[in-house]
Amino acid sequence: MSFVQKYLAEAGQVVERLDPIAIDAVVDLLADTRTRGGRLFILGVGGSAANASHAVNDFRKLAGIEAYAPTDNVSELTARTNDEGWASVFEGWLRVSRLGPGDLVLVFSVGGGNAEKNVSPNLVAALQYAKGRGTRIAGVVGRDGGYTAQVANACPVNPRPRTAAFLDRDGVLNRAIVRNGRPYPPSTLAELQILPDAPSALQALKAAGFLLIGVTNQPDVARGTQRREVVDAINAALLAALPLDDMLVCYHDDGDACDCRKPRPGLLIRAATRHGIDLASSFMIGDRWKDVEAGRRAGCAAILIDHGYAESGLDGCSPDGAVRSLSEAAAWILNRIGRGKGTP
Repeated sequence: MSFVQKYLAEAGQVVERLDPIAIDAVVDLLADTRTRGGRLFILGVGGSAANASHAVNDFRKLAGIEAYAPTDNVSELTARTNDEGWASVFEGWLRVSRLGPGDLVLVFSVGGGNAEKNVSPNLVAALQYAKGRGTRIAGVVGRDGGYTAQVANACPVNPRPRTAAFLDRDGVLNRAIVRNGRPYPPSTLAELQILPDAPSALQALKAAGFLLIGVTNQPDVARGTQRREVVDAINAALLAALPLDDMLVCYHDDGDACDCRKPRPGLLIRAATRHGIDLASSFMIGDRWKDVEAGRRAGCAAILIDHGYAESGLDGCSPDGAVRSLSEAAAWILNRIGRGKGTP
């Protein structure tokens, strides 16, 4: 997965998570502020300060709203920081700006402000002052929204992307049918045997906050040796018995030139878009080299469950971790994120 593909996939995830109702509410506040002849004060720290400066230009030039940002006046900002302290710098600026009920304060911030955690405490003080003046507040924030989301009249929040454990099916969740050293899927629902450690391993990952997504190649459907209804019935049984959040399937064969047959990363990218998953913080667990390669191409850490299959491709396989079972894979991941008892 190239950098551009990853960037576009993550941008798509951001768009999918945005709340259009909250965005419309911010637009309504801006329009009403212009109608009432109020002023717009835009607050931001770090990169958000640059966004505030850009927005001041756009709102003044394109929307006809009288707009200001405290970070545009470096002299006043640094003087107030030096004499009064960083925590009150925006509040002091709003005071001398004679903030009123007809004005609007707009916050751009990743954290939204949190005085207890010392996350942009200057935003917290400024918003407390604005609330006391009866001034309306809007925000565009990330993470959990912080203080801005708590007190704003309108505030779309872009939460953190979710993390996932992607899991191959046969040989990872259920017992593969091994013939001549090579693994095959169960041919009927009656042949399905969930591996004994799968429920507890998945529950441990679920408790750590991971989405659990099955991603499986089932090319026998394209080859005409298996019916899709049987594959779907097996998947439904796994979804019912295990704490999986989703199961994505590629029914194609190599000659179909699809983007979803592992080692291509299409299934993982599709799941990331559907569920808002940060691939770089996620993991792929599989028992074949194609699983490992799909995870690597998607930008995930990849763990190989080595069952000792007699097949080519494993020699050139470079997993981030190699284990013997799903429970060991779960322990490896928990250790990797600092939730286990050791270091992988």
